[in-house]
Amino acid sequence: MLQTLFVIPSSWFEGPLLLAWIVFGLGLLAYSFFRNGTNSAAGQIPFLLVGAALIWFVLPSLQVMGVNPSDPGGSLIKIGLAVRGYGLFLLLGIVCGVGITLYRAKKIGVSGDQILSLAFWMVICGLAGARLFYVLQKYDEFFVSDSLKDNLISIVDMTRGGMVVYGSLIAGVIAALVFFRITRLPVFQTADLMAPGMVLGLAIGRIGCLMNGCCFGGVCDVEGIPRLQFPAGSPPYMQQLDNGQLLGLKMSENGEKGSLYRWNVDSVAAGSLAERRDIKPGDQITVFPVDDLRLRYLKSSDHKPDQNFDIPVQVIDSRREVEVIRGTELPSHSVGIHPTQIYSSIDAFLLCLILWFFWHVRSANGQVFALMLILHGISRFLLEIIRQDELGIFGTELTIAQWISVGMLISGMALFGFTQLKAPGIEARKAEI
Repeated sequence: MLQTLFVIPSSWFEGPLLLAWIVFGLGLLAYSFFRNGTNSAAGQIPFLLVGAALIWFVLPSLQVMGVNPSDPGGSLIKIGLAVRGYGLFLLLGIVCGVGITLYRAKKIGVSGDQILSLAFWMVICGLAGARLFYVLQKYDEFFVSDSLKDNLISIVDMTRGGMVVYGSLIAGVIAALVFFRITRLPVFQTADLMAPGMVLGLAIGRIGCLMNGCCFGGVCDVEGIPRLQFPAGSPPYMQQLDNGQLLGLKMSENGEKGSLYRWNVDSVAAGSLAERRDIKPGDQITVFPVDDLRLRYLKSSDHKPDQNFDIPVQVIDSRREVEVIRGTELPSHSVGIHPTQIYSSIDAFLLCLILWFFWHVRSANGQVFALMLILHGISRFLLEIIRQDELGIFGTELTIAQWISVGMLISGMALFGFTQLKAPGIEARKAEI
């Protein structure tokens, strides 16, 4: 886990960064104009305007706070924009995904400018949809301040969680359908063209999830399987503190309505903090009151873990006593968990290869995209079984991602069947490389 790679100094936002963007923009416009004409240059303007708005208005508000060298004991000052590993790999994924799409587009005679414009709107809408989906899932973790400005900053700060792939897919597909309607691009053929690049972007983006600590798996207790441990303050660490796993407890919910003691202790790990505190199977305990700790972590400017606190664990049995565990007694890292980010990345890389070569053997346009929906729906459903960052909904143990996976699987199968019946083998052969 490496959330922050480096920090761009605050002084850069006083002019140099925007000036560099303007110079880059003028160069891009000139290149597009002389190479492909006025329409090509005009197509780059929305991209340049959005970039300028981000540099001038959004990025300065995301700067991290730090100690003033001139007044170490005074108020904190803005020291610069932290470049996060998550964002870097997200950007790399987008570039690589668009790159392989452009490569194939040239092979079949599709305009590169149209693909770039489509990719731009899909990326913008996809990022917004992915983040919005995540914020809605974790609503209580983002709206923790009375200040609207602070809440908005927490929403766009990628170290406070991540994104949801399905939110990106849904918003991106909607943006693509609108784009197809306006430009009259062939829907199914263009969807097939974009599909391998979309999952390649996902594969690289999952490495960013690993660096950010999000999208994590459950505790891995299977011998021979590699485990990941995350540092104090990370999302897996905080969840394990909340549910008792960090203390060595395995618990189940107390079914007694109105009970003050929500958890039953099922087992206690040998040598754990809980065992040293004489907590035993069969004890009933209160929910660990770590909400204040979590909020302090989410609100902190540098997200450094703070272990200077007490955890009162109330135990009810024959002893009827309260055990107090000092924060400094806690482990420095989480219990080993399944490396689901790595699993997801490998899965998406393999899916990219399958889709890339399936292009040559498909019998109708639209089948590459349909296959992506089918295979990714299946793999994501299975990966959710070992992930621990979402809860079941609709009164079931299925997470929202699993419900959407089922929808993707059904949609993909329906689309595959529809394209097969509509034009078996004709359109695809015309587009073969």
